[in-house]
Amino acid sequence: MLKSTYLLLLVIIVIPSVIFSQDSNNGIIKGTVTDAETLAPVEDAVVELLNTGNKTVTDANGGFIFTDLKFDSYLIRISGIGYDPVIKSDLMVYASKPLEITVRLNPQGIVTDQIDVKANYFQKSSDVNISSVNLDFEEIRRAPGATEDISRMIQTIPGVSIGNDQRNDVIVRGGSPAENLILIDGIEIPNINHFGTDGSSSGAIGFINVKFIQETGILTGGFPSLYGDRLSSVIDINFREGSRKKFYSDINLSIAGFGGIFEGPLSERGSFMFSVRRSYLELIKNSIRLSSVPNYWDFNLKADYEITPKDRITLIGLLGLDKIDFSEESAENNPYGNSKDNQNTLAAGINYRRLFKNGYLQTVLSDSYADNYIVQIDGQTALVNFENKANNNEIILKSDLNYRLSSNLSLNTGIGGKYAGIKNYLFLKGDTNASGSAYDTINADSKFKAVKLFGHVNLTSKFLKDRLVINTGVRLDYFDYIRLKTYFSPRIGASYKITPVTSVNASAGIYYQSPEYIWLSAHPDNKNLNSIRSGHFILGLEHYFADDLKASVEVFYKHYRDYPVWKDNPEYILIDGGTDFGPNITGKSVSAGTGFVKGIDISLQKKLSSKKGLYGSINYSYINTGFIALAGGEKPGAFDPGHQFTLISGYQFSNGWLAGLKFKYAGGRPYTPLDYAASRRVNRAVYATDNFNSARYPYYMRIDLRIDKKFDFRKASLVCYIELQNLLDRENIYSYYWNEDNKKPGTIYQWAFFPVGGISIQF
Repeated sequence: MLKSTYLLLLVIIVIPSVIFSQDSNNGIIKGTVTDAETLAPVEDAVVELLNTGNKTVTDANGGFIFTDLKFDSYLIRISGIGYDPVIKSDLMVYASKPLEITVRLNPQGIVTDQIDVKANYFQKSSDVNISSVNLDFEEIRRAPGATEDISRMIQTIPGVSIGNDQRNDVIVRGGSPAENLILIDGIEIPNINHFGTDGSSSGAIGFINVKFIQETGILTGGFPSLYGDRLSSVIDINFREGSRKKFYSDINLSIAGFGGIFEGPLSERGSFMFSVRRSYLELIKNSIRLSSVPNYWDFNLKADYEITPKDRITLIGLLGLDKIDFSEESAENNPYGNSKDNQNTLAAGINYRRLFKNGYLQTVLSDSYADNYIVQIDGQTALVNFENKANNNEIILKSDLNYRLSSNLSLNTGIGGKYAGIKNYLFLKGDTNASGSAYDTINADSKFKAVKLFGHVNLTSKFLKDRLVINTGVRLDYFDYIRLKTYFSPRIGASYKITPVTSVNASAGIYYQSPEYIWLSAHPDNKNLNSIRSGHFILGLEHYFADDLKASVEVFYKHYRDYPVWKDNPEYILIDGGTDFGPNITGKSVSAGTGFVKGIDISLQKKLSSKKGLYGSINYSYINTGFIALAGGEKPGAFDPGHQFTLISGYQFSNGWLAGLKFKYAGGRPYTPLDYAASRRVNRAVYATDNFNSARYPYYMRIDLRIDKKFDFRKASLVCYIELQNLLDRENIYSYYWNEDNKKPGTIYQWAFFPVGGISIQF
């Protein structure tokens, strides 16, 4: 079966290259150049199409265009008086439609008329000093092993661990997946995954269409006061705009599903993009070791409208419809039992932006809604073991001001609030948990309303001709539902250029995150929980060996306190949850958990710096954790892989072929071993309570290979790819469990070897 599938995918790629591929010079690149701090258009910026001799300048609206181009890969250098020049690579021109890009230039504190300054390929906002990674669309799309899923690409960056091949867990520097803030065009999205875990930002597979993405910024620590109510990371996704001139379509098939993207103009001042996709995983469930077949639909929408040249409205809409049923599956090798999971997730928001001299004001109104139902039934007694009905709604209104006070001083400040309406029925039959502790039945039917308010301010100061950049900020958060309602978060970051190509960076700050709504719903006393506190301390060195080759080293330390601990499960701290199918639950809890994460991230990144050539990255991380729950005694956290190493290497050929390879190694994750004798006596899992998280799984290793080919016709393009997942067919272990039917231990494996293909027809 695998050989047949592989042969079919190979034929799909090779046949068109022999019969249909064409050469033409009808390609177009058009774009807009803006000031990164004020978003004002930059006029008279010099835009050079490298290695072609083509050069132009931007108009009064910051616009530029290149025509009569071959359908190839390009690089553009952009420079302007008073701005740091930058090079944009990975600009792939298709026959199906013009390539449209937006470039933001960072202003210089000392303004001169010299624009012939050395440019590089890496951009960082002036209010970010450390722990940042920027990814363009093409870097995300072509990433081997990511199957064109943004979350799986993020799993490869420094300091990020994986949980399970079958899930999109983003685990940043030892923190829980619940600690990630996700934004799309300024609109907060609680979870961007199908079969999302309540109380976490994780799920099975992403419902964001990667072809909507223009670029993504990831902050893995030390982020400024603009971002709050999260402890570990910020994932800031920017969608591109749809076409304002013509209607275009893209019909595509991949592991994520079958669907299409449709875009076009809304009069002359706006545009829209809409996508729809349906799963077909029932065809490959054996290869990816699914116990049952998940079925889902997803819908993405973006619409832009320019009221005036200074006023713009953006609408974002996301919808995921998910169903999975394990009730008809054999119990053998199925640890999920007789269970069902139905989820509906909706997120929508309106972003209004007003430009004015030296700054802009951005106001966002958004609504996120989740309607989830999960039930698990005992196969022998037909009684319900677990049931959760959640109907949660959160409305957010916030307004942020960005203002340049002078050439060396910028202000970012804002206020906002959230209104939550929570309905959550939670039933968990009392039993003995995995660590051997007895817990009472949870039978909570909770309905409550809550308000969160917040305000923030950050000053970006530039000294010594921009060699020193300091960010100082504070944040105030208020949550009316819990006992301690108000939290104050000071933050500071600094970057100093030792030489033009070497800088030392540092950041320190306090971060708070309010308890998850599902934790507050589980018991009336849980409203006495505090917001979780984390202190970040990071020091780093960054060096450019060349314009397209950057190295960085960062050491970090995070200290946690007030993490919730379930009183009936005194060894377990809730930072260890969020990576399972099903909600991250607790019973009656107290804010007693403390701990630390410390480690180092080392990264070497090479950008694609020509029409053809080598690109890639080498990332190494060491993460060490220790947490103390109610039982006392420091134990490693669940997300403590020790050493991690990731290599991504790719080569862009001039004829539309592209090849990429990913190698991933991670040390074994901690787990609590089974007490085999006790488990056999009662024919169920009994864990060695005295050895909580004392054992480690075997190390994780995986190699993925990806091959892409682009074909261009007169007015259409065809893009095909093959990914060979887990090329060496290594049996990476996810977890052990007790198989009650076979009365012996069982093993849950991660993805086996299997080929995955995708086809996109753009016209």
